[in-house]
Amino acid sequence: MEKLHKEILGLMGKIDIDCRDEEGTIIIDLAGQLDIYNSHDITLLVEAYRERGFHKFILNLEKVTYLDSSTISVFIHCYQMLKGEGRFALAGLHGAPKEVFELAKLHEVFQIFPDVSSAMAH
Repeated sequence: MEKLHKEILGLMGKIDIDCRDEEGTIIIDLAGQLDIYNSHDITLLVEAYRERGFHKFILNLEKVTYLDSSTISVFIHCYQMLKGEGRFALAGLHGAPKEVFELAKLHEVFQIFPDVSSAMAH
């Protein structure tokens, strides 16, 4: 599958998004800051792939330095959208974003893996 690249400029920073298909699972590599200005684009991306028959997603958050509550809302929306028909897992969550997930007990809701290869093996 052709590698897609999208660069989004937000008021709080920049997010780079790269997507690839690995064995029918769409890996979405994110780098930068996810906030109210760009997090909704993840929903649009997941919906576009769903329309093309993909239902398994892993978000690679290894290079994400910041996320806000709107990003968590987007993740919850994607998780609910795919629940029962697919998969929405997170990989590489660390630092402040990981602390947010743990404080909100979201690590009990989402499948969270240390890296993409662990998520793929599960």
